[in-house]
Amino acid sequence: MLSDRDRLLAALFALQLLAIFVFGIVLVNGTDLGPATSTTRQTLLAAPTLSAAPTAQATGRAATAGSQGQASTTTVSSGGGAVSPGGGSGPAGVAKGRPIKIGAIVSQTGAINFAASAQGTKAYLDLVNAQGGVNGHRLELDLRDDQLDPSRGRQQAQQLLAEGVFTFAAWNAPQTEAAIVPFLEQNKIPLIGSYGVGDEYHSRWAYAFQSHHYGFEMGRFLAQEGAVKHPGVVFISGASAKANDAQVRAFTAGVKAGGKNLAPGDVVQVDVTKVSYDDVVTQFRLGGVDGIATLIDQTAYNRLQQSMDRQAYHPVHVADPLFTDPTVTQSSSTEGTLVASDLMPVDTGGPEVQQYVSSVRKAFGARAQISYLGEAGWLDAKLLVEALRRMGNDISRDNLLRTMDSLPADVGRGFTRQLHFGPGTDHDPNRCLNLTKVVHGTSTTYKDFACDEENFDR
Repeated sequence: MLSDRDRLLAALFALQLLAIFVFGIVLVNGTDLGPATSTTRQTLLAAPTLSAAPTAQATGRAATAGSQGQASTTTVSSGGGAVSPGGGSGPAGVAKGRPIKIGAIVSQTGAINFAASAQGTKAYLDLVNAQGGVNGHRLELDLRDDQLDPSRGRQQAQQLLAEGVFTFAAWNAPQTEAAIVPFLEQNKIPLIGSYGVGDEYHSRWAYAFQSHHYGFEMGRFLAQEGAVKHPGVVFISGASAKANDAQVRAFTAGVKAGGKNLAPGDVVQVDVTKVSYDDVVTQFRLGGVDGIATLIDQTAYNRLQQSMDRQAYHPVHVADPLFTDPTVTQSSSTEGTLVASDLMPVDTGGPEVQQYVSSVRKAFGARAQISYLGEAGWLDAKLLVEALRRMGNDISRDNLLRTMDSLPADVGRGFTRQLHFGPGTDHDPNRCLNLTKVVHGTSTTYKDFACDEENFDR
């Protein structure tokens, strides 16, 4: 007959076996993007606790020769405590008075730096909280840096979901986003505002307010410049071959719409880590290309401009809005560059844009990064908050989707042209770009917004 002591030892041994079994399940489930259970909490990334003062940490990204500004990350978390079942949110909704948890992933270290987007998002949500929140709810932002690593980003998305975020929002993480739509649809969680990659424009769960009409409109803008006889294109290729092919077709069609032709050999796709653009410049210069459209990042613009200056090659140039980022060196050789953008330029934007500028500077001081990317992060947060306000007491994911689909066209006023909302899977709200001209290092008005209904990624 077993004594009380023997029974106790046996019970403890059984409990140890059960703990090992449960821990093994957590480790296995934590490595994929399957549906998250309400009781599983990953600890793959330790983020500092959200405090009243914004945080910004220096990145390990080396500054490009001649570039200005300092790369920094903005990584905050409202987590740290145990997660209760359901996290207080989920498809059933957020209870009255409970905080609304928002999960954001922004690439802030690595070959590119979108920290300005993170700052814009955090500054806007902090402003809303300072004014009392939304319908009695405080907004809690859990912001992560995927370091331009899609595997890390997938782990962070799973962790955020497991920790009970109500919605994803204000992502600027192109590599993570390239394959995120199946995860959104499987777990039925919305993504409100993102960099915008391929399938995100065709899922009922994703809303990208940054236009994917850049290729077409930039090609058309370039071809319409009378001095251009032989156009060329450079763009950074992504993880999706389908999206890359769509971009080639978009540029080709845009140039044709402007009355010119784009030969296949005049479209150059480059990797985001490309060290030198000497070969591209040599190819274009020897081939007689006298006008270029470029869709690349801040570091690449510094490298491209250096290569162009070394070879005294200065064609008509239509660039994307990262060309006027503070980290891109402006000089006499960049004067006259044309900049296409789906948002109003920071330099000449109206009161809405200037509120973004002043709020970020107040929040981050000397660490503030004011740029197009910051506008995008601010606008994403603004549109999410507008939807939450219209939802009243029904804070559920289904109602969030319905409300987003019914937002008015002028909800992005001050930042862009009218947006196109509606039910279904055609979430392509921003279809217009304007064109400014660099004069003394800043953007000045050149051409008003041009819009189209083209679609190349289906």
